[in-house]
Parts: sequence; C-alpha cells; structure tokens
Amino acid sequence: MDKCATSIPATRDACIRKPLMAWLLAQHPDDGSTGLIQELKMPRPSARIDLAVVNGEMAGFEIKSDLDTLKRLRVQVPAFSRFFDRVSVVTTCKHLCETERCIPDWWGIILYQGDDEFRVRRRARRNRSIDIQALLYALSKSEIAELASRAGSPVLKGKKSAMVEAVASGVARRAVCDHARDIIRLRVQS
Repeated sequence: MDKCATSIPATRDACIRKPLMAWLLAQHPDDGSTGLIQELKMPRPSARIDLAVVNGEMAGFEIKSDLDTLKRLRVQVPAFSRFFDRVSVVTTCKHLCETERCIPDWWGIILYQGDDEFRVRRRARRNRSIDIQALLYALSKSEIAELASRAGSPVLKGKKSAMVEAVASGVARRAVCDHARDIIRLRVQS
C-alpha cells in the first residue's frame, strides 16, 4: 500500500536525513570504498547538496521535507546536473507531484514514507553531461595538482582557473572524473 494514502506528521529535514544516511550506507559495502558527505558544496555555480555518496560514481541526494519549498530547485537542478553522475530528490507525498514536474527525467525520486522507510519512486539514471570544469572547481589547487600528477600530466602551479583549464583540456575526461571522485571520497576519511 502506498503510504501517500495515509497521513504522517509533517516532516523536517532532520526527520529524513538521519534515516536516509543509514538507508544509503546499508546499500554499500563497509570497506572504505564509499564516502558519505553531508552538505557537499559546488562552487560554480554555487550550490550545496544535502548528501552525496561517492564511490565509483558521485550520487547526490537533495532532501525536500514537508516544511521545505521547491523554489530552490530552479537553481539546484542546473548546478547538480553539471556535477553529479546521478541525482535523486528525497521527498514526501506533499511534494511528490510537483517534484516529478520540475526535475529532469534522468533524476531519481525517493519517497520518504515515515517510520524510517523509503521507496524508490523513480530510479536515477546516469548523467551523460557532467561539466568537467565544474567538477574541478570543487577541488582545491593542491587537489587539482594531485589529480594531474595521478593522471601523468605535468603539475601546474598558478591561478586555479588556469589549472582547471589545463587539466580539463589535457587529461582524459574519464581520468578527471575518476580521480576527482576519489579525492572527494578521501576527504571523508581524513
């Protein structure tokens, strides 16, 4: 039975976040290969996603509780779509219909049903349009130099914008994505 048919008390972010973290971690091995990051910031364009799971890919999860509005999705959709391999909105029955209308069809929808239960309403599909420069700007200058070194490219020093351009044009796209994910994942373990 779909719990949207029954009423649950109005939810806040905190009501969803903690059980969502447990639910996401239960889906991944506890072997250090997966990082769970809260409030991951993307600098260009400036945005912050509630949770990110980083392993062989970066999956973002944006929580929209009963007490939230969906107004910020207008800015979040393009920012998250440039950055993540997969994105899902985790929401309640209150926002379900509007969420389905205002997110790309490759984004997933996870319905919080109360009592720490989640149901995947729509599976997130792989993003084929990641902006390599947006991903690189999320790294520090030393992390960009580390990425270049791992990829066997000359390590550049200087302005971040010049470093980003050099790596984006001089390192294979796949290597940039793989190394950037690994660097971001390792931040959690530091």
